[in-house]
Amino acid sequence: MQRTTILLFSCSLLALLAGTACRRELDSELKATTLEVQVSYDNELSVSNGGDYMVQLKNLITNQVDSAKANAAGIARFDYVSNGKYDIQITKRFSPAAYQQAFGAHVDSEVTFNAAATSYQVGISSGAVTRLNLVLRQSVTGDWVIKQLYYAGSDLYKAAALRDNFFEIYNNSDKVLYADSLCMMFVYGRLSTTYRAADKLLESGQFDWTKAVGTAPAPANANTDYLYAQAIYMFPGDGKTYPVQPGQGLVVARSAINHQSPFTNKNGKVYQVSRPDLTVDLSKADFEVITTPYLEPGESESLIDIPTPGKKSLVVIQKFGKTMMMDNIGRIGYALFRAPSDMANWPKYAEVKESTIEGKTLYTRVPKKYIIDAVETQPNTADRRLPKKLSAELDAGFTYAPLGSYSSQAVIRKVKEVRDGRRILEDTNNSSNDFESIMPAIPGGFKEK
Repeated sequence: MQRTTILLFSCSLLALLAGTACRRELDSELKATTLEVQVSYDNELSVSNGGDYMVQLKNLITNQVDSAKANAAGIARFDYVSNGKYDIQITKRFSPAAYQQAFGAHVDSEVTFNAAATSYQVGISSGAVTRLNLVLRQSVTGDWVIKQLYYAGSDLYKAAALRDNFFEIYNNSDKVLYADSLCMMFVYGRLSTTYRAADKLLESGQFDWTKAVGTAPAPANANTDYLYAQAIYMFPGDGKTYPVQPGQGLVVARSAINHQSPFTNKNGKVYQVSRPDLTVDLSKADFEVITTPYLEPGESESLIDIPTPGKKSLVVIQKFGKTMMMDNIGRIGYALFRAPSDMANWPKYAEVKESTIEGKTLYTRVPKKYIIDAVETQPNTADRRLPKKLSAELDAGFTYAPLGSYSSQAVIRKVKEVRDGRRILEDTNNSSNDFESIMPAIPGGFKEK
């Protein structure tokens, strides 16, 4: 009996030692990856000393953020990077004097450059160096900014669901601006983490619009110089109708009513609101969006698309659905633009998986040169994140409602400073830095620190 026990113990010990040896051999092969991020400036720029910037690396599983300073060659090095998905961002700001020194050109205000990679996959390696190249691009800046996006909605049964959606734009300048003919575009792209037509995707995973069929042939620069609109809503006016003072904004509601009160649809059905604290009063909204007048002949109308007496609707240039539908999951982007030409004649394209435009939803091609401000939203969990729709010069990051759909959360731009009583909002063209969440939403308000 004793001999048998000793024999079994010896066999177990040998197996354990063998397993340990194998594991040690495996561990020695699976060394942590060294990630090098090579950062350069846009080829159109000639830079003399544009270095001295930090690269941020965020682990999407642990949410740990590490930073590394780029060396003289523009390389930021991260040692011992475990396998997984990461968000990588670089923001570099230049004062007018620093910009003059670096690029030899005069500017009147601070200039921001951004570069980013979203959900970048770092794999297991045998100690090799992984190299990622990113290009810093000068951000598009304008006097108008998108201030607040309330797309998530409120509780389906106790509040207003998605009837209380709104967006807000803001005059971030020191002069009077006119909202007339400004357009808010809902930017379209992939809505799912899987896609059946993988051969029609870019390396980034986003649609390759050069392969889309449309009302005109897709140009070679279809991906770099254009965005694609799911919907477009335009402020009315003759050019001087709707002045907005510095430090003021305009709230545009899906329906400009007090959503904390019961709501009655076109058929007389009453929707009770048992938790008015979860939704918002939009009766003071400056505009709303009523889509019914823009429906095709014979197209059934929405039972909740009801004009509010005394409120003006934005002009619906391109509709998506029967009402203004902000994606409650956060899978689209938003862009403000003003165009000098007739948008009705702009080409439209079907999604890249389609082989015909007949009977398909079409998306208007919008030149990026007209964009004034843009914000990318994403789902609230890392496993549902999608390839970015907006390039780094428009928005190097993204924002999201942390609690997701029907959470009563909005995303709102941070206040950078207060100057002579006027709030100046953050605008680095990186929504990961410029925005924060707020609950409940505050139409026309600001998040208190």
